[in-house]
Amino acid sequence: MNAIDPVLAAVDFSDDARRAARRAALVAAEQGARLELLHVLSNASVTSLRDMLRPHAGAQARVVDGVRAMLDELAAGLPAGPAGASVRVEQGEVIPAILAAAAGAALLVVGARGWNPIRDMILGSTADRLLSRCRQPILVARRPGRGPYRRVVAAVDFSPHSDAALAFARRLAPGADIVLVHACALQFEGKLRIAGVSEEHLRAYRAEVRQEARERMAATLAAVGGDRSRLAHAVAMGRAPMVVLAKARELRADLIVIGKRGQSAAADLLLGSVTRHVLADAGCDVLVVQAPAGA
Repeated sequence: MNAIDPVLAAVDFSDDARRAARRAALVAAEQGARLELLHVLSNASVTSLRDMLRPHAGAQARVVDGVRAMLDELAAGLPAGPAGASVRVEQGEVIPAILAAAAGAALLVVGARGWNPIRDMILGSTADRLLSRCRQPILVARRPGRGPYRRVVAAVDFSPHSDAALAFARRLAPGADIVLVHACALQFEGKLRIAGVSEEHLRAYRAEVRQEARERMAATLAAVGGDRSRLAHAVAMGRAPMVVLAKARELRADLIVIGKRGQSAAADLLLGSVTRHVLADAGCDVLVVQAPAGA
């Protein structure tokens, strides 16, 4: 499998961003990849600093140098990989600047929250806003990284997007045990009850849904190349976020993997909802992957 190279970590020096930087360093070290730490000085911050420091010649340049020195200090305390780490300071609007930098990366790593929880609550976290626009895989770090991932839960909806997510997860965590999880439900169950369908028939319909899901899961596993000895699977009835989160808690997973889109417009909305729910409530890191164009 090809290495995930380079790895980009967007940091704002918050605790979550420092966790993201450490996780990015661990991934880069395991992959033998280059690591880049990025900090974006927002236009609003630069304008405020310019107004405050106008009497002091060269003050803005000193601020940039100071941020670069902080990045260097952060990089020096991270696990060192063979390819080393570089630092980068950009100025502009935060989200577009991160997206532009991420276009040349194989993986973007961010913290779950930043310095400003009120802004996150109103506008969504930087991670949440990036997810809707970034084409690269995004790893949202929620826990302090202590080593490679060992227990992974991969949400599966049998679309090219979940296939791509699984393939990327196997590259990211080559030594991990991965459990493929599919949540299924009986469509229109409430309306069927109103229509007077008996509980016996509902149980039969649920059994059919589960059986179809098991068959599709078997086909998904059969299509996976390479060593499948570390792969397992689970099919459960219920809402997808609840099923995925419950399985992650049960297995004490250190990573949840989700494909970014579903199979149709309706599934896109559902999976987008699943992704947001999992990001909000997961107790572990979350990897979100979009299938390549044309998949």
